[in-house]
Amino acid sequence: MGSIAEKASGSEVLERLRKSLSPRWDEYVALVSYRVDKDPFAVLVSIVLSQNTNDKNSIKAYLKLRENVGVSVNDIMEASENSIIESIKIAGLARQKARTLKELAKAVHSWGGPDYLLREDPSILRKKLIGIPGVGPKTADVFLSLVRKARGVFAVDTHAARIAKRWGLVGEKAGYDEVSQSLIRFFGDENNEEAHRLLIALGRKYCAARRPRCVECPLKDICPSARQQ
Repeated sequence: MGSIAEKASGSEVLERLRKSLSPRWDEYVALVSYRVDKDPFAVLVSIVLSQNTNDKNSIKAYLKLRENVGVSVNDIMEASENSIIESIKIAGLARQKARTLKELAKAVHSWGGPDYLLREDPSILRKKLIGIPGVGPKTADVFLSLVRKARGVFAVDTHAARIAKRWGLVGEKAGYDEVSQSLIRFFGDENNEEAHRLLIALGRKYCAARRPRCVECPLKDICPSARQQ
């Protein structure tokens, strides 16, 4: 099949995506929490809520949790699990996510509070976050790339994984780490957060899991998987 990298560099692809897509900050729950609350822990809360659901639902869940319970470390620690569950139902897996938020709040509190999330070395922080039940590499990487502007991470959601495989950057069976590293190599370490958002926008608008709109896609002439209709 070949790879998109044989026809264009990552910077060229990034520039095309910038010109053809205009994602808004209020379409991403992590950016909503980042702008509204400016609290690193609140951003982590929002990313947990985004697991296995879309941003529309996770934004609604985040805003309801913010209103009913609060999104600070102390708010989550002091709240009952049931009150959290009731607030985040629209995001799905509410009981599981409520437990994760409680564990996350306890951990951050034990580390010294939200400021620790801004001080600790990103590689150490990543390991500690992933060690919390319910917090996976994607959650950690979204946080590190957005809040810490960290290098060496690229958050891989379903859109990024699907697109990396369709572009021929990795094989169909590639796991999280392989996809993440391939996207870092392609786009460059300094573009991880922007490229991540643009891949989500591309997946939503054109490169859908089913019935991709290849004919309208801005990358149709260089994508090895483009379907000519």
